[in-house]
Amino acid sequence: MQKIFSMLFSVLALLFLVGTFFLQYEYLFVTRTILIVFTILYLVIEIKIDYFTENKKSFVFIGILSILSVAVGILVDISLENSELNNRVFFIPLYVFILIVIMYKDFYEQKKH
Repeated sequence: MQKIFSMLFSVLALLFLVGTFFLQYEYLFVTRTILIVFTILYLVIEIKIDYFTENKKSFVFIGILSILSVAVGILVDISLENSELNNRVFFIPLYVFILIVIMYKDFYEQKKH
């Protein structure tokens, strides 16, 4: 049941991110594109959960890569738009980090069972 909920959450996040392109096309374009790519990647991780429970280092590497990519995407978006920095934008990597930690905790708990 938890696996279905995790996959459903990833699909809903993907649909939301795709939907944002119709609402605010030019705002944070690079960051949203990066988030879509990594959401699809985390959906694949949910499907191949047995492999990633055994190889946690690869999951940690993907997590670090995704956080760094989102941070760089935000910096690129801000520099391309020539706009003032919005304080809420920097919460995006924090949210990504929290979701990655929750996912890693699920891997750790699944290994115990």
